[in-house]
Amino acid sequence: MKKLISIGIAVALLTMAVVPGAVAAQCPPSDYTYPDTYAKIPFAIIQSGLELLETLWPDLDTALGIGMPWVGPVFGELGAWAGGPLAWTVDMLGWGLGIVQGIVVALGPTLGLPDFVGDLLTEIVCKVFTPFDCVVGDAWDPCA
Repeated sequence: MKKLISIGIAVALLTMAVVPGAVAAQCPPSDYTYPDTYAKIPFAIIQSGLELLETLWPDLDTALGIGMPWVGPVFGELGAWAGGPLAWTVDMLGWGLGIVQGIVVALGPTLGLPDFVGDLLTEIVCKVFTPFDCVVGDAWDPCA
């Protein structure tokens, strides 16, 4: 079991080191999980890593003699969940911060909050919803 955990950690670290560089090297991405916004890139990296494990699992299972062929499809399902429903939490965060920003702007003077708090929340919401684009040059800014 310790060997399996060590291999899992090594593959995870390799994925975190290799996948971003590989994604940056190909523009536009071909078979990479294409995130909607920059804020969803970590979820796309996790999804790609789990899909890689799904692909490699049959060979690892055979080579290591683990005898758990059912684990590969589990990695695939977890990857799909990480890139889909789990990544939607970023949208919910942006939506919630947008509501908080509206409240802070409306009640900020009454509560004695500095003016920059509303501006800071606006900037965060705008950056969360900045769409991912593989174009070199000026990026589209949704809050410009």
